[in-house]
Amino acid sequence: MNNFDEEKEKLTQNLSEQYSNNIINIEEYERILEYINKIETKKELYIIKKVILENNADNKDLLLIQNNKIAMLELKDKHLSLFSWKTLNIKPINGHGGNYTSLFGANRIIVDSLPEGITILNVKSIFGLTEIIVPNEIKIVNKTVPIFAGIFAPNKINKKENELSELYITGKAIFGNITIKTISENKSDDWSNT
Repeated sequence: MNNFDEEKEKLTQNLSEQYSNNIINIEEYERILEYINKIETKKELYIIKKVILENNADNKDLLLIQNNKIAMLELKDKHLSLFSWKTLNIKPINGHGGNYTSLFGANRIIVDSLPEGITILNVKSIFGLTEIIVPNEIKIVNKTVPIFAGIFAPNKINKKENELSELYITGKAIFGNITIKTISENKSDDWSNT
């Protein structure tokens, strides 16, 4: 496979990720995929690459990927709960919150505080449970996907004017459960699902 074919393959992968993350619909996916298959020159390659990058830029939540601040699929901090229960405190590094997988087990992820900006947390629950505890003062963006599973998150997520921290949660629950709970600032023992 030459360099030109590798570039086309990368474009196809990026396009597939956009479709799976609901950035583009099936019709747009098929149309752009057809263009990728017909590419014959570097100029055409550049144009399609630009279209795919613009799709990411149009989606505010995934702007970090385009800016090369984070690659969600290459999170370095990985945790696996296999037929067991773990309670872990998130320790973000350069916008990476970690990659947590519960396979026939359970992960309880506690977010005490986050640095300014966006921190991405990737979770997977496969026949398992993931519970994420977040203080009210942190904005939550939930982009998890249920597949024969349940995702339980607060209905209304408030963000204060001076708030600078945001937790962006991605991942999947497959025959499992992901629960996001918020805790109020005033009462450390007051857990809520609102």
